[in-house]
Amino acid sequence: MLSYANGNAEAFDQLYQRHKLVVFRFFTRQNIANNVAEELTHDTWLKLINARQSYLVTAKFTTYLFTIARHVAIDHQKKKSHLYEVLSENGEVVTEDDKSQSQTMVQSNSDDGQNKQTLFVALRQQIALLPFEQREVFLLKQEAGFSIEDIAKITQQNKEKVKSRWRYALQKMRKGLNSYVN
Repeated sequence: MLSYANGNAEAFDQLYQRHKLVVFRFFTRQNIANNVAEELTHDTWLKLINARQSYLVTAKFTTYLFTIARHVAIDHQKKKSHLYEVLSENGEVVTEDDKSQSQTMVQSNSDDGQNKQTLFVALRQQIALLPFEQREVFLLKQEAGFSIEDIAKITQQNKEKVKSRWRYALQKMRKGLNSYVN
């Protein structure tokens, strides 16, 4: 990033190629539609480009990048409705009110191939139903592989608060997925 901040465009290409998929996945795992996730990913990289002159090495580059992505996600959440929306397996939006009906339909599938799909859909639904703060900690830890300390830096929270959100997210995920695991 320092090289890019000093005018080396090839350095940006390397950063982009190395991290574009992880940033995109960060948004899609929050049950944001692919086309919106692409826009948010684009916005994240655009903010990084615009901030290159003011970049200071205070943490790992990925921590800096995901701090930007987090702010983009928060801005997106503020713009959309306060209903929890979940993308079903066929790409349709399901609200929290439809969740129990959706789970009943999903649980009725009994083939082994369907079981993996069922579990995948249930996992995405449970992630989407987490409160935003718990969901972001869960995704940063599970999907992006950040440590609790790194997540505390990204979210600008103290380490104990992040640990607490991680613990509550795991409890809710276990409880929500309990009926899918025998």
